[in-house]
Amino acid sequence: MENQISKASTSRAVIIEFVMFFTYAFFAVNWIAGSTLTPQIMEFFNLKTFASATFISNAITLAKIIGNFLAAGILAKLFPKKAIGLGSLLIVAGSVLAIFAPQYWLFILGRFVMGFGGALYVVYFSPVVIHYFSPEKRPAVNALNGVAYNVGGVIAMVIVGPVIVWLKTWQYSMGFFAIISAILLVIWPIIGQDFDLNSGAGKEQAPYGMKDALKERINWLLPFTYSGLLTFYIVMLNIFPISGVTVIDAKTLSVLVAVGGIVGSLMAIALAKVYFRRLPVIRYSGLALTLFGLLMLITNNGIISAVAAFCAGVCIFLPVTSLVLIPQELPGMTPGKLTVIMGLFWAISYIIETIAYFAIGLAIDSFGYTTGLYIALALSLTFFVGSFLLPETGKKKA
Repeated sequence: MENQISKASTSRAVIIEFVMFFTYAFFAVNWIAGSTLTPQIMEFFNLKTFASATFISNAITLAKIIGNFLAAGILAKLFPKKAIGLGSLLIVAGSVLAIFAPQYWLFILGRFVMGFGGALYVVYFSPVVIHYFSPEKRPAVNALNGVAYNVGGVIAMVIVGPVIVWLKTWQYSMGFFAIISAILLVIWPIIGQDFDLNSGAGKEQAPYGMKDALKERINWLLPFTYSGLLTFYIVMLNIFPISGVTVIDAKTLSVLVAVGGIVGSLMAIALAKVYFRRLPVIRYSGLALTLFGLLMLITNNGIISAVAAFCAGVCIFLPVTSLVLIPQELPGMTPGKLTVIMGLFWAISYIIETIAYFAIGLAIDSFGYTTGLYIALALSLTFFVGSFLLPETGKKKA
């Protein structure tokens, strides 16, 4: 198939990327808005303990894992246009269900549906990239996709507060962001396309299923490498601010990490134009992340801690582009095979992160915040360790 062999960024490809990027970014905005509005939501549903509100976090984690596992099967049955459209529809439908839920369990179900749609979406970025964009353009597009949630986070920091003040109630506020997602959903059927899932390298490839993926060593190494970084990132945003160990307040820490993530993604785009190896970027960014995290733990200087938090944000997002390029650059890769690999990647990553986060919580209960944070710091080394186990798929020179 000619357009499979010769990849080129067309105007349609750019529009598709634009719509998918902002669909996921506003998924993040809506999700963060819901978190920001937790006190109002608890009051509305007459929740007395904050522990009750944690069901929302558990729902999104479960939705991510299930959605990631099922993403490839849904894509194979519905094909790209309908599968991606389903992801968008679930994001909007989940938002609407949560807004109009008369009972808390329906609200949680709405957030689960929304999270399921987001989980499908994050997997479908990869087959779209490998189909529509040439190899030299993929690093930039991967970097953009990788920072979509952070861009949503920055948008949320800027507009969620004013929107809440303007619209008063949590339902109207969340509805405002759901409308934006609905507009993007309406655009998708107009610009979306189906494409062959099993064509790659100029020839048809055999179908590739979850059983095939589970047998391959690299499909375990990829989530192992990422899981420690993911765990540390979540700990940075949720436990660092309340630990009393760091001198940065929660809002400042979130802003620094989010902005650092955007800068890291921009650096990844620039680096990809002049450097074509994958493992050194993963290795040294992973090591730097652990060192900057250690600096945040041991310093009492606010400026040093702020700089370390920003640099940690950079180091979290800078190497992710190189990591997701590895499966894209494997011989005989197709959109269908890549979807299976990335679905497994995200699912296993979140399973490991969930177990690790629970273990860190137990350590904090038994030994205090410092012990838990050092465990998270040690886990962040999986990026560094993984760089010695993964294959190098990049070229020494262009």
